[in-house]
Amino acid sequence: MEKGKLGTINGISNWHEFTWPETGENTGYICTRALPEFGNWNKISHCQIDKITKSRTFGKPTPIYTTHTQPSKSWTVPLTSRKENTQGDQEIQEVEEEQIEDMDIDPISKSAIVFGCGWALSENLKVNQKVPTKRITEHVKGLLTIMFHSGTANPRLKMNANEMHEELLKRVTDNEISKDDVPKVSTIANWITSTSRSFKKTMALRLLEEAESSEQ
Repeated sequence: MEKGKLGTINGISNWHEFTWPETGENTGYICTRALPEFGNWNKISHCQIDKITKSRTFGKPTPIYTTHTQPSKSWTVPLTSRKENTQGDQEIQEVEEEQIEDMDIDPISKSAIVFGCGWALSENLKVNQKVPTKRITEHVKGLLTIMFHSGTANPRLKMNANEMHEELLKRVTDNEISKDDVPKVSTIANWITSTSRSFKKTMALRLLEEAESSEQ
């Protein structure tokens, strides 16, 4: 029988403690959180599980295993000896205890001790989140196009990205465009590169068509 594709529960890879309450308001749910004794509970209902399983029938697995071997010799693990704390260690411990007392820590979770500065749970990490890109408006793009082709027609009028940016700021002073519509210099530089590549390709195709037409 062909197995159907399973879905997944968003964020489940970040949770490492699971429990199935048999009493209380969470009865019937699977409760999970990031770490034991830390973080808020996330409740997973049977409806969510039924939705991702997509009516798939699960059979009992039949794993293949072998009998473990019996060691012929006993393992001896040496115990490391710990020296008594020096005066410096005692001073460090006293400073840490004073800092903990000043932190007003929850006596139940002790989270401030375990998770110090710089610690972050994987479920709180902001990764693979795309920053919205600010696109060039059509009006500003038209102004940039005029500047670009003016420089193509007359090399003396050719402008780089910084000069185009300054020209747009002058248009802001004249209330022709909004300051929020002025792109960054790097954005203008990328636009010049893309437009130049497209313009060269268009001109090459046009010259090729004219050459083919003249031969006919």
